[in-house]
Amino acid sequence: MNLSAYKAVLAQPKAASIFLLGFLARFPFSTTGLLLTLHCVLTLHVSFTQAGLLVTAATLGAAISAPWRGRLLDKQGLRRTLVPPIIVNGIVWMTVPWLPYAGVLPLVFLGGLFSIPVFSIVRTSLAVIVPARMRRTAFALDSVFTEFVFMTGPALATVLVYSAGSRPTMILVGVLIVAAGLGLMVVDPPLRTDQIMLPTHLSEPLETAEAAAAAHTGEYNERRVFEDTQTGAIPVVGDPAQEQAKSAARTALLSWGGISILVSTAVGSMLLVATDVAFVALLREIGQEGMVGPMVSIMCAGSAIGGIVYGAMRTDVGALWILLLMGLLILPLALTHTLILLIVFAFLAGTTIAPLLSATGEAIAQKVPEEGRSEAMGWHGSSLTIGAAMGGPIFGSVIDVWGANWGFGAAGLVAIGIAGAGLIAMRIRRVRVRRRLAATVPGLS
Repeated sequence: MNLSAYKAVLAQPKAASIFLLGFLARFPFSTTGLLLTLHCVLTLHVSFTQAGLLVTAATLGAAISAPWRGRLLDKQGLRRTLVPPIIVNGIVWMTVPWLPYAGVLPLVFLGGLFSIPVFSIVRTSLAVIVPARMRRTAFALDSVFTEFVFMTGPALATVLVYSAGSRPTMILVGVLIVAAGLGLMVVDPPLRTDQIMLPTHLSEPLETAEAAAAAHTGEYNERRVFEDTQTGAIPVVGDPAQEQAKSAARTALLSWGGISILVSTAVGSMLLVATDVAFVALLREIGQEGMVGPMVSIMCAGSAIGGIVYGAMRTDVGALWILLLMGLLILPLALTHTLILLIVFAFLAGTTIAPLLSATGEAIAQKVPEEGRSEAMGWHGSSLTIGAAMGGPIFGSVIDVWGANWGFGAAGLVAIGIAGAGLIAMRIRRVRVRRRLAATVPGLS
């Protein structure tokens, strides 16, 4: 384990500012689900079921938005892509607090549909400015910062709702969302390497050789000089090479390896929601309802520590192996009925959260060409969103029928089953590829 790797990542140009911007920009987004629920129950006086439908509508909109907005980032650049979401979110969050439930439902879906893609922007930019050998550390550090956001953001929102009311809190969150979008436009983090490369003066012989090579391929007049380092200012529409790269990116994402990454991401997110629901149910059964918030914080603390350790590791650990470990660490919670053991196993299970997010993000960055990386990161974000949306109803029904401990048991078994099946399938595929190569390449064994 090498903790100096974090110092090396932060020493990269623009890295510290991107981490800070991502940390601050995620704060308002971490509060929206809880804030909408509290507004429905405390201000609109509707049921938790109706509040859940509202959160589902916003989640569905965000799931649709992430890859779509990522594709626009690849095609149009950051600034042009962010203008519509900033305007729409400003209108939505200034209007929603004053509407009845029937009016809120379509507006929050619209707000989700025009989500500001903070996750895609930060991860894509980190993949650009950080060398490939440092990406695991960079993504792990970003996951740790994200855990701190989700440890503090919802708690602060709850305090504001109970002290000032849900309407002023929603307006404040709307202002912060718009500020986050404007901050991203001002900082303008690079999304492609040609936005951070400067012109290089070559010696006369090398310059002559380069010109001859370009002329020989018929591309002399189209040779690019990287003078404009501003995101979105470099024309990207109609470039055949870039369009081919984007097509290759989608092909890579739809391959077995790409699909396994997305599935691992969705299952991991689903398990996080499942454990939250199971904690609420089990703590109610043992008369410790007040420990729900601290228990979530304990898991987040475990995730932060796990992320720090994972980012400093030199050994490559695949996402499916981490998902398998997550399942194995969740499973003991199914046999636990005391508060002390719950705390211990919650912390241990939490240590796999940030590593799983880091591993899947790193795998996508390595697998997908940068011309289509924002869209790929958008699909990664959608996988997180879809998994979270599925976790509540699926495992909630398990808890209703068999009890809280079975919620943990089912979550652990699902993780172990899917990770095990994926690892076996990958092993079979490798064996087949080796046999095919051995048959076509003489002497290869």
